[in-house]
Amino acid sequence: MKRTSRLEFLGMLASSPVMAFLFPGWQFRTALDVIKLGWYFALPKVGEFGASRLTLEKERPFIDVDRLRGFRYDGVVINQVVTSGKNVRTVERTVKSLHHWYREVERKYSVKIPHEIWVVTDEGREEGLRGLEARIEVVPSSYETRNRSMFKARALQYAMEQRKGAGSGTWVYYHDEETVFGEDSLLGIAEFVQGDRDVGVHAIVYPVNWRGDVLSVTETLRTSNDVISLSLSPRGMWHGSGFMARAEVEREIGWDFGAVRAEDLLFHLRASRRFRYGVMKGFVYEIPPQNVRDFLRQRRRWILGILDGFREGRMDMRNRLKYLLELASWYSSALGFLVPVFVLTRDASAPLPVGPFLTGPIWFTLIFMLKDGFVITKRYAGLKRRDLPRFMVKGVTGLMLEALAPWYSLFTGWRDHGFHVIDKG
Repeated sequence: MKRTSRLEFLGMLASSPVMAFLFPGWQFRTALDVIKLGWYFALPKVGEFGASRLTLEKERPFIDVDRLRGFRYDGVVINQVVTSGKNVRTVERTVKSLHHWYREVERKYSVKIPHEIWVVTDEGREEGLRGLEARIEVVPSSYETRNRSMFKARALQYAMEQRKGAGSGTWVYYHDEETVFGEDSLLGIAEFVQGDRDVGVHAIVYPVNWRGDVLSVTETLRTSNDVISLSLSPRGMWHGSGFMARAEVEREIGWDFGAVRAEDLLFHLRASRRFRYGVMKGFVYEIPPQNVRDFLRQRRRWILGILDGFREGRMDMRNRLKYLLELASWYSSALGFLVPVFVLTRDASAPLPVGPFLTGPIWFTLIFMLKDGFVITKRYAGLKRRDLPRFMVKGVTGLMLEALAPWYSLFTGWRDHGFHVIDKG
C-alpha cells in the first residue's frame, strides 16, 4: 500500500477534472436534483482517504523482530473472550490460537509475555465451555449492575469487577468469540507494551471461514477502513474486539452504560478523552458474516447502538453531531448508486457547479478502498492477482448491500430490542 499510495492520491485528484469533462454542466431544478445532494455526504470519507494516503508515505508499519528478541514482560495480558455460549467451536478455535501463538513466539523469538485466557458467559451457558483450556467466568443470573446494563456490557462489567486487584502492569485484550491471533498479533503486543500508551488498537482482517463470496469481499472494506483511520488517529476506532487497555483504564471507565448495544463506542469515547491511544502493529483475524440475514442484523445492531448512545446524555454534543453525520453519510450511500442513473437518464448534470468535480474522487475512493481490502487479505485468503477483477465486481455488489443495510435497520429496528449474535461457527 505504501508503494502505491502516492499514485492513488494523484489518481483520485485527477479523477475530478476527468468526471467534470465527461459530465459537464449543472442544474438545480427538480426533486431529482435535490436527491443528488445526498451523495455529497460521502465527502468526509474522501478527505480521510486522501489524508491517509499522504500519512502512509511517512509510516513505518513493520515490526522490528530483531529488537524484540529476548523481551520479557513483567506484567500480564488477560485475553478475554465474551461469548453467548452458542458458538462453542468458534470460541475453542480462538482459545487454541492464543495458546499456540504465545508458545510459538516464545520458542522462535524468546519473547515471553505472561498471559491468562478468560472466557466470560452467562449462567446456564457455560456447560459446553468447561473443556476449554481457559478460566471460565460465569455471570450469575442474579447479577445486576448499578445502571442496569444488559447484553455484552453486563458481562464485561462483571468480568472487570473480578479483577479488582489487578496491578499496574495488567492489560486486558478484548476478543469477540472469533477473534484469533497470528504471530504478528502477539509481536505487535510485545512492541506496544514497551511504550507509554494506555489503549492499543489492532486492525482486523476477515479471512477466517473465507468463502470468496460477496459477504466475504464486502468485509474487506472494514479492514481498509481500519488502515485508513488508524493511519490518521487510533482514537477514531471503536472496535468491540481487537483492542487492549490497561486494567486501570478499564476500572476508571467501566462498562456500566445502561441498556446499550454499542458499549464499545461509549467506552472508546470516554477513554479517548483522558487516556493515550496507540496503534498495535500486525493484525487480528475474524470471520465475515456467513449469510445476508446476519450481515443486515449486524449492521442494524451497530446503528441501534449509536442511537442508544444518543440517549440520556451518554454522548456530548460534539460526538452526537459527528455520529449524526456518519449516519447521514451511510443512509445517503444508497444515492451513490442512483445518482449516476439520474445523471445519465435525465440531464447529464449535477446539482451544484462543483458536482462533477466531486463525483470522481468519491467513486475512486470506494474503488481504492476495495483494492486495499484485496491487497491486505489476499495472502490469507489464497487470492491471486487474476482474482482482482472478480473481487472488485463482488465488492461493488457488496457496496450496494452495505447501502441497503441502514434502510433495513430503519424499517425493522423498531421491533429489535435485543442483542443479535451472528453465527460465526
